[in-house]
Amino acid sequence: MKAWKLVLTVIFALASVAAAAKTLEITVTDIRSDKGNVLTKASSVRGRAKAAGHEQPVYAMSPAKRGEVVVTLEGIDAETAEVSLLHDEDGDYKMKTGERGPAEGYAAKKRALPAERNAVTIRLRYPAAE
Repeated sequence: MKAWKLVLTVIFALASVAAAAKTLEITVTDIRSDKGNVLTKASSVRGRAKAAGHEQPVYAMSPAKRGEVVVTLEGIDAETAEVSLLHDEDGDYKMKTGERGPAEGYAAKKRALPAERNAVTIRLRYPAAE
């Protein structure tokens, strides 16, 4: 009997964590080339987002495509997330900078997550090229 209670407690705990996790679908626009990847990170406004029951940011990556791509972040446990994007054209996982600022595309946006599935469109900027 004790074993069944333990099993049921674990199942309900996991179900409540899964129900709280949110998804954010991001349409990234104004991508200037097919080179590299679009790197994406979401953190809760209070500091960190929870993913799979652990306090940590949520990451995703998508191959770059001139124009736009859609990146999906899953497992966000926050009411509001700060989203950061980088078009890592040279594949070094770092933002390349020049004399006029960032040479690779980037963006940041705060987004409320009221529903289980959320969507947003974010435009990349390439300041060194502007």
